[in-house]
Amino acid sequence: MVIESRTIVGGAAALAIVGFGLWISTAMMSPPDEQRGTVEVQQLNEPSWAVEVKDLGASDAAVQTAAR
Repeated sequence: MVIESRTIVGGAAALAIVGFGLWISTAMMSPPDEQRGTVEVQQLNEPSWAVEVKDLGASDAAVQTAAR
């Protein structure tokens, strides 16, 4: 398979046009408001690994079979 130079130039030109359009669209967008959110981080006095198991109403036979 032969790739001609005009194929490479056309692909590069298409990529440049798409990139330029993206750059212009981001430049035209309004900047975000000055409202900034806050994040509060708290350390919990719990083990780092915790598993919560919920019974979904399975019968005892199914639970015993799954445990074996």
